[in-house]
Amino acid sequence: MRKLLQYLLKRPLTWMANTLSAKPEKAAVFKSLSKLYNNIKKNGKRVCSRDIDITQDKFIIFSDQHKGSRDSADDFANNENNYLKALDYYKQQQFSFINMGDSEELWKYKPEQVLPNNEKVFAAEAAFQPNNYFKTFGNHDLIWKNKLDINRYLTPYFAMPLPVYEGIILKTIVNGQTLHIFCTHGHQGDKMSDNNAFSTWIVAHIWTPLQRYLRINVNTPSKDDALLNKHNKLMHQWSSNRKNVLLITGHTHKPVFASGKYSSHPSNNIERDANDKLKPSYFNTGCCCFSDGDITSIEIEAGYIRLVKWHEEENKASVRQVLEEVRFEVLMNDLD
Repeated sequence: MRKLLQYLLKRPLTWMANTLSAKPEKAAVFKSLSKLYNNIKKNGKRVCSRDIDITQDKFIIFSDQHKGSRDSADDFANNENNYLKALDYYKQQQFSFINMGDSEELWKYKPEQVLPNNEKVFAAEAAFQPNNYFKTFGNHDLIWKNKLDINRYLTPYFAMPLPVYEGIILKTIVNGQTLHIFCTHGHQGDKMSDNNAFSTWIVAHIWTPLQRYLRINVNTPSKDDALLNKHNKLMHQWSSNRKNVLLITGHTHKPVFASGKYSSHPSNNIERDANDKLKPSYFNTGCCCFSDGDITSIEIEAGYIRLVKWHEEENKASVRQVLEEVRFEVLMNDLD
């Protein structure tokens, strides 16, 4: 029966995912990001605002771990060692940790399959509590979206209460001007995932169980180069239209540093029209589930913002490597 349903439903389900979920539209992305960003002015519960000193406070931003059940389809299992070593390093260096979404792969697995198999990782994350752990939800970690599920599933692993947001804004002063560093997962504009009650219910109770039963993997922005490039370009366009705003997201699994302005590597550049002025306003963490075991992240420390990779050497030692960095003073000058 499953094979018959796979044959009958794979094509329409893939079409539905690409049409409703994976294909970002400019109007929807801009509307959703703007609504979330403007929520800060209303002291809304969806956004956490924090005043920081960019020269003193330290933040590490990871996204898209996609923790699984440790079976052959688990995208995170091969990356766990690098991730644990990185978290230990940042804890010792007294960083604050922003965990920016898709922490668990709950479109593929049930919570009961994922949580008990990742207790060591949860303990390393929870070690940043209570004052240095910040969480935003993504479209794949469904249990982080409401308090009932948080209390039901996560109480054994994290201290409660455990606030979870859709966005986090770090407010600081650079060169005498206010700078907002806006952190959110990046699924805004995704019609099946973008934080409305109906779509959330559909994904949790119909779409996800159907995918699990049929064992059908459909394209998402993280697996389709054209779609992820379009998504990153839209994120850059939104941020470049804001004054003194940096946008940091995940979701696409493709690292981007300062919109590619300071990079000669083609994979780190945002595609744009020839007449566009490239503002270094958009960053993407990459992910913690690359197939080679590497993980990437965004660091904020000592007046710098950095794109960092952790990888294993032949002796299995995890090594931190700075891929790109720039001082906030330089970045601020180039935002004008």
